[in-house]
Amino acid sequence: MERYIQNRQVVQSKIGDEVVMLDMESGYYFGLNSIASVIWNMMQNAVTVEEIVAQLLTEYAVQESQCLAETQELIGRMLEHKIITCVTGD
Repeated sequence: MERYIQNRQVVQSKIGDEVVMLDMESGYYFGLNSIASVIWNMMQNAVTVEEIVAQLLTEYAVQESQCLAETQELIGRMLEHKIITCVTGD
């Protein structure tokens, strides 16, 4: 099962409900809105997409299919820019 965790090499700062990050290696800047920041915080420990979606569904009025699609899109972008890493295991 794939789990996702923050890349600890990324410098981050919280500004209100949002998080901004800088990957010092690539120079890539990444800004997260309030909901993406919630997802980012969940990734302090390795977490699955299913766990993220389940938590978001308890906090926000959103359809599960939309939540899943948008969460997967965000994770894909974060992986692409090495903001998070994927770990596999049980």
